[in-house]
Amino acid sequence: MLDNLRRFRAVAARDGVRAATRKALARAAKGLPVALQGKIDVFRHYDALLGEEQGFGIKVSSENVPAGSMTWLVPDFNASSGGHINILRFMALLKDCGFPEQRLVVVEPHRWGSAAEAQAALNAAFGDNGITVLLGARSIEPCQYLVATGWQTAYWVSKYRDTARKLYFVQDFEPAFYSHGTEYVLAENTYKLGLIGITAGPWLAEKLHDEYGMRTVSFNFACDLELYKPHEKRLQKTKHIFFYARPVTPRRCFELGLLALKKVCDQMPDAAVIFAGWDVSGYEIPFHHLNAGTLPVSGLPDLYSQCDVGLILSSTNLSLLPLEMAACGCPLVINRGANATWLLTEEEAYYCDLEVDSIAKALVEALENPAKTAKRSASALGRAKSASWKAEAEKVSEFLRELL
Repeated sequence: MLDNLRRFRAVAARDGVRAATRKALARAAKGLPVALQGKIDVFRHYDALLGEEQGFGIKVSSENVPAGSMTWLVPDFNASSGGHINILRFMALLKDCGFPEQRLVVVEPHRWGSAAEAQAALNAAFGDNGITVLLGARSIEPCQYLVATGWQTAYWVSKYRDTARKLYFVQDFEPAFYSHGTEYVLAENTYKLGLIGITAGPWLAEKLHDEYGMRTVSFNFACDLELYKPHEKRLQKTKHIFFYARPVTPRRCFELGLLALKKVCDQMPDAAVIFAGWDVSGYEIPFHHLNAGTLPVSGLPDLYSQCDVGLILSSTNLSLLPLEMAACGCPLVINRGANATWLLTEEEAYYCDLEVDSIAKALVEALENPAKTAKRSASALGRAKSASWKAEAEKVSEFLRELL
């Protein structure tokens, strides 16, 4: 049992928890008779690609479907899914912008026994915004706008006929989530299906337009200023570095950040790191730190406000975290690149290359130059305060009306 645990931790540290779990289950299955091991059903897993066209081919108009009706297809959800939070946010905002009928279809595979069960879980996790939940891709009903989200849903949207416009709500370049194999190719091919892109930020809009010929419109990030705001900073002798630590999400470059933080802490003995985003207790961390793990959203603003600098790395599109941290007055170090620099300027954040020495240098510079850092933090706070989800939703709603 102990050897199995050590093996699991070693694989998890190298390849991530999901890969370690798959390998552990595969080893366990080897001890069973072949008839009991079960087989991987590729055809069921990729049902979206093999399924036939759906719908009756009716000419959709405001006369035969509700005006402004929108149906969104999403993978199965949980309460902590950032991608789903943003989808539900836009559905609620667009509902108030003149698109009153909002439906959410949870595609297969999902864990819900009924649509009512999924509806109750959705309302409990994200609030009751009057959004109707349906289960399974074959429950799609005629609508004016049919919206894909995760790449698996795009194939279902492309095959459905009873809609006026087929859209694709793209929050990241999803092929980069995979090694360059089947799933990379399948995710990339969704950008060639003729769907109209609504993207998180201009980097994605430009990339999908320039490289795949998609028609796109982008929205910028905002944050809940009622929640994310500066808290009084308590006196402390230690310099606190926040690190968005997601070892289970390779694009967040956890190992690269860990190596850089070791250099910083070796150089600055009065520095300590706060790891948040995932439990990192399975990792050897030879410097002063706090493993905060996953935290309730309500506790984040105070945590951000106590930090002298925050490190956020991403090899693909940014998360919402930089602007939320900026709204709490936390100075930021972000990796340089078109995928990241679209959000904050060089006057609002420190930028580094995705390289150990560059990351460490930027962190040390931020910690050793408090006046310069405070100036950038104040500029970033102003940027966060000027952003509005309502304004971004209104921008998207204008675009949607132009499509009909």
